Amino acid sequence: MQLNTLAGRSYNDITQYPVFPWILSDYSSKSLDLSNPSSYRDLSKPIGALNPDRLKKFQERYSSFDDPVIPKFHYGSHYSSAGTVLYYLIRVEPFTTLAIKLQGGKFDHADRMFSDISATWNGVLEDMSDVKELVPELFYLPEVLTNENSIDFGTTQLGGKLDTVKLPAWAENPVDFVHKHRMALESEYVSSHLHEWIDLIFGYKQRGKEAIAANNVFFYITYEGTVDIDKISDPVQQHATQDQIAYFGQTPSQLLTIPHLKKKPLSEVLHLQTIFRNPKAIKSYPIPSPEHCNLPASAILASSDTVVVVDLNAPAAHVAQHKWQPNTPDGQGTPFLFHHGKATSGSAGGIIRMLKGPAGTGEEWQYPQALAFPVSGIRSQAIVSITCDKEIITGGHADNSIRLISSDGAKTLETAYAHCGPVTCLGLSPNSDYLVTGSRDTTVLLWRIHRALASHSSVTSESSTGNGTGMRPSTGSSSSSHLLMEKNRRRRIEGPIQVLRGHHSEILSCCVNSGLRMVVSCSHSSDVLLHSIREGRLVRRLDGVVAHTVSLSSEGVVVVWNESKHILSTFTLNGVLIAKSELPFSSSICCMEISLDGWSALIGINSQENGKAFNSSWNLQSSKSGNEDFYSDSEETHDTNRINAPSPSICFLDLHTLEVFHVLKLREGQDITALALNKDNTNLLVSTWDKQLIVFTDPTLSLKVVDQMLKLGWEGDGLKHLIK
Repeated sequence: MQLNTLAGRSYNDITQYPVFPWILSDYSSKSLDLSNPSSYRDLSKPIGALNPDRLKKFQERYSSFDDPVIPKFHYGSHYSSAGTVLYYLIRVEPFTTLAIKLQGGKFDHADRMFSDISATWNGVLEDMSDVKELVPELFYLPEVLTNENSIDFGTTQLGGKLDTVKLPAWAENPVDFVHKHRMALESEYVSSHLHEWIDLIFGYKQRGKEAIAANNVFFYITYEGTVDIDKISDPVQQHATQDQIAYFGQTPSQLLTIPHLKKKPLSEVLHLQTIFRNPKAIKSYPIPSPEHCNLPASAILASSDTVVVVDLNAPAAHVAQHKWQPNTPDGQGTPFLFHHGKATSGSAGGIIRMLKGPAGTGEEWQYPQALAFPVSGIRSQAIVSITCDKEIITGGHADNSIRLISSDGAKTLETAYAHCGPVTCLGLSPNSDYLVTGSRDTTVLLWRIHRALASHSSVTSESSTGNGTGMRPSTGSSSSSHLLMEKNRRRRIEGPIQVLRGHHSEILSCCVNSGLRMVVSCSHSSDVLLHSIREGRLVRRLDGVVAHTVSLSSEGVVVVWNESKHILSTFTLNGVLIAKSELPFSSSICCMEISLDGWSALIGINSQENGKAFNSSWNLQSSKSGNEDFYSDSEETHDTNRINAPSPSICFLDLHTLEVFHVLKLREGQDITALALNKDNTNLLVSTWDKQLIVFTDPTLSLKVVDQMLKLGWEGDGLKHLIK
């Protein structure tokens, strides 16, 4: 997409729409083997050169064509045009309406419209006038393949009504097709050959001798700069030329005059070496002296240099800061450095209670505790989040507030009011720029979080009012008003910027993703609701879906946990059920972490047979009756997988299928209280009920990091001989 943007392609212009390549060549097999190179299209050749027999005809036309004005060309049509875009996207607006306008007020004949992916592929291989590539939506939007708006597209010559697009045999449904299509695009094979296609479309093989040699020459008008419209004096010819350029295809701006670099193999790209890539290589490393770790934890943040641990007493939680360096060997067999935090005292004016046990016990290690008056009956894990700035946001206070707390000293930096009842859950966006809070008052509020200033000294300690984060009205001079405005401008929690309504009872769970501009929430008696960040309006209701906890991946997958039914489900943002898995009633999901790429997830599974009274944001039995045992018919008839994993354990899940591809088993009594992935997903930190902090990581990754550092500064092969 970056290359498309640089080359002048835009979603806002169907005449210069982003162009994506055909990736696959296998549309007939019952199963798709992405490890087989023969499943892929040859990316070193343009579409018109893929069929040798047809290519000979194009070459003959090129050789025999002789015109004093028009230069030679292989292809009279183009791989990207307004017609191509509308062909693929005709089932979704506004492209449906645009297609009707382009065809003079009616649809094209049904036999010429997009109806079968395999047939379309065969057409671009055999038809002399068809060399079209693909559009980006076929890699992320399954709705372009379905007739969601029930439009009458007409009848084919065989008498069949044109409706949804016929899929290859290896695709179970449109969602499955898009997922596998995206996997093919992200595959190792395509990554190692995509530069060849880039050379054809955006690079040095787009024009000149290299284009001729690559059989990649199109009609001259499609190229940028070949026609000066202003120099055409005949208005009719000028208008005709403009229409031809606009609707018959335009070649992107040429970005490169030398070959594009080949992408490095996955094994050499360190920032992609996550624990999800090779989970079998993961080993566990319990942190020594766990009594100094502030455990068990309700929340953990693992940054590049610090581990912040908030214990289970939230919101009146003890807070610890530990120093660490992931993927940096300590020289004693541990692939990271870890140093326990030290007891800290509060600054002047701060009110802190210290955790201190009897002399000589393990609890004599002290960590500061935030001052709070908690409300009973609220799960500690649901009301605490840690920002990227290593600060804690808590709810569950008796005064209905939310509070921003420093991890160094547990000092309250800000207090904000807006809810009419206690905050029962909250969630931070992945980059900590938005906060969403749910309450017993049935509303969900959206707040904007500003990054920390250079010094906290400019931030007030306990500034608060009764209506959001706004300051008390000033009755003093204009100078006082100016100071008040400056003070307000420095506040870290802004809002609420949206009040999201639609629930009718206490909010159980909520989450927000600023990249997707979406908020997801659920309550005791209402369905799962999706609201937009920008306008705060209700976008979609997942009718009949009961949820006790919800989560949202960066790829737009809504994850729903129904504790009553012990069912984990995934949905698209448009409400389409993707997959569903059932857990035994002897086990329950206690917490969850979604991978950075949004394709995988980790779920912590605890046993419900040991009688331990442990409630987390992912483990809640609703205390209210109503529709909580109701599931829509679509879910009941959908195939259900079963997750059979030991308790306690951590399961690696494929979010598309909800199938387990790896399990990390813990010892009996090590029920999980919190999970945390570090930013690059190379380390997993786990807090357990028996007050252990365990780090799971691939030890060879730390050697790769050191090896890369050595190669950057020293000659030779680094540590290659030690890395298996």
